[in-house]
Amino acid sequence: MFIDILLSNFEIFIFFSILFILVAFILLFILQLQNFRSNKNSIIEYANSININIREIKEYLVVLSNLLEHQKKEILNITDKIIFIEREISRLGNIKGSEDVLNLAINMVRQGNSKEEIITKTGLREDEVEAIYTYYKK
Repeated sequence: MFIDILLSNFEIFIFFSILFILVAFILLFILQLQNFRSNKNSIIEYANSININIREIKEYLVVLSNLLEHQKKEILNITDKIIFIEREISRLGNIKGSEDVLNLAINMVRQGNSKEEIITKTGLREDEVEAIYTYYKK
């Protein structure tokens, strides 16, 4: 009996089955489309967030670069000052050292030491000792 009803209405049963499957596919397609749009919006939000973070990092790096450039200039200025001070100290040391040698040579001439002794002890050249000898000999 059930089989007779099923066979007599088989075309209607197949039609509704196909219609049901078609509606299910359409609903599934709409659900996937909705899910796709939601994912798309989430991805766009994450991309915008990343862009904002990249801009902030870029600005931070620019500020950091400017700061480092300023510090580099300051270090170069300080280095130049240190080199100048080293040259001045060296120059003053040379002047002081040559004054001491000249004073020693002058005192040795006044004490009556020979030119050879003065050259040996002071390390001055012979012409320098000759000039000192000429001007400071008693």
